[in-house]
Amino acid sequence: MRGRSLAVLALAAASALCVAMLEFRIHATGDSFYRFLVWNLMLAWIPLGFAAIAHARARRRPDAIVVGAGLLWLLFFPNAPYVLTDFIHLEDNTVAPVWYDALMLSAFAWTALLLGFASLYLMQLVVRRALGPVAAWVCVVGALGLASLGVYIGRFVRLNSWDALLHPRGVANVIRVQLEVESTRVVGITVALTCFLLVGYAVVYAFAGLRVALEREESPAAPRR
Repeated sequence: MRGRSLAVLALAAASALCVAMLEFRIHATGDSFYRFLVWNLMLAWIPLGFAAIAHARARRRPDAIVVGAGLLWLLFFPNAPYVLTDFIHLEDNTVAPVWYDALMLSAFAWTALLLGFASLYLMQLVVRRALGPVAAWVCVVGALGLASLGVYIGRFVRLNSWDALLHPRGVANVIRVQLEVESTRVVGITVALTCFLLVGYAVVYAFAGLRVALEREESPAAPRR
């Protein structure tokens, strides 16, 4: 429980730092162009909430609530890596030094990505408990692939998770048209982003396991009886 609270506190502190950097920029320049980053960061918290619900419920008993929370998590999960694409705005506004805007965007993107990875890890635990480690990793790759496709749709087609929730048939038709007309572009961007996210998640996952292993090595051995 202590570790979970510390992780949430760290993510909240990182989010607060992002907002503070933005507010400082607005105060110094009088320009609120990047205010949308706060909304995007808030959306990145949503999948973590659904993943936490699914994980907590699955520990007691797997049921329809776990499945429902998992599906909602998958729907909103692309909002976390989506913030990476906000770097396209870096040259749209030059009232502040480029290095500061780049640093601020990096803070938002990194925090959102960590929120997404944290939620993905919780869902991986849920699937691993139910189906085993191999199936869990298959689901990780699949979720990252779908998230990458969702990022493409959000950035280039300008649809969001709410559209998929409220108008699923319309969104499905848009995706079909995109695959027919822009198949090379869609596949290329989706595969590239999936590989990037998979490597990033694997690194975070490996370091998390390394931390646990090192702490076990450093802890004093239990006294013999």
